[in-house]
Amino acid sequence: LLTGTPKLLRARKMSADTGVEIELTSDFIANNFVEQYYAAIHKDPELVRKFYGADSVMTHLETSSKEEPILGADLIHEKIVSLGLQGGLACIQHLVAQSSAEGIVIMVVGTFARANESVCHPFRQTFILGKMSPDDSYAFYLRNNIFAFDDAFHGEAPQHTQPPHQHPPPQPQPPAPPQQQQQHHHQQQQQQQQQLSPVAVPQEHPPDPEPLQPLLPPLAPPPPPPPEPA
Repeated sequence: LLTGTPKLLRARKMSADTGVEIELTSDFIANNFVEQYYAAIHKDPELVRKFYGADSVMTHLETSSKEEPILGADLIHEKIVSLGLQGGLACIQHLVAQSSAEGIVIMVVGTFARANESVCHPFRQTFILGKMSPDDSYAFYLRNNIFAFDDAFHGEAPQHTQPPHQHPPPQPQPPAPPQQQQQHHHQQQQQQQQQLSPVAVPQEHPPDPEPLQPLLPPLAPPPPPPPEPA
């Protein structure tokens, strides 16, 4: 693991059986350092100061305008705090580390989103961990730090968006002229009357029934009575 003390990173790995310190690779040290560094940025940028020394140098690019390097732990600390990075999240996509005679070179490619943003901005960052002493291979401090958003290489500032699920309030519309207000009121009254007025539904009348046909022929009239005798 990496243990942080003011201006000092000490890499130490102990054998569980003998308790003897064993050799660590540059990749192992780089991965642990990067994890601790971005965790400190997210939790409290004040903690980042412990990684730097008196001769540390930092360059931070957010736009294409030229930025002068910042020298020394105190000025670097002030710059980092002023950037408003607390609560931001870094997503590491690629990490490459190389050992050198004076320390470890680390290149990071990833995305970063501030606490009040809904999008992540691609960035690139290079660290150089310098040795505290030529005789100590596991004591480092952050000697060089170069950070740049990818937008800075294209001459554009990163676009900061509004927090998610937030929409700008609707703008009030100016009042209409009196004549338009009267016409609109008249149209509303006509629409209300149309909605409330009963609609006459035409009713279909069934055809008149046909006369019933007699089932039997009509009866013949009775014969006249016979004449009476004289």
